[in-house]
Amino acid sequence: MPECWINLCTDGVVQIISENTATKGVITIGNREKIMGYNSNFGKCSVFDTKLWDIFDGLALIHNRSYDGVLIQTDSLKVVKAIQNSFLSSSNSALIRCIDHLPLNG
Repeated sequence: MPECWINLCTDGVVQIISENTATKGVITIGNREKIMGYNSNFGKCSVFDTKLWDIFDGLALIHNRSYDGVLIQTDSLKVVKAIQNSFLSSSNSALIRCIDHLPLNG
């Protein structure tokens, strides 16, 4: 990965007993320098939406930084496909539309 890219590594978490969800992520430059970590608690929320929130929160934190691109790492193929498909057609998910329209400076 080029040095001028930002890497967003996400990990949505679900607590089975309470059904509460939380997110956490790490933002690095390239694969080396850690810029920051973050986490949020969402209460009762679907795993799919938690993973979308995780990506949105990470992108929102880096939107004012200068870089050539963002590499998003997530463990959900379903979330990746939903975001990719939203570029081809309008999504029914307000959260996916927010991710698509987040003003990034990359």
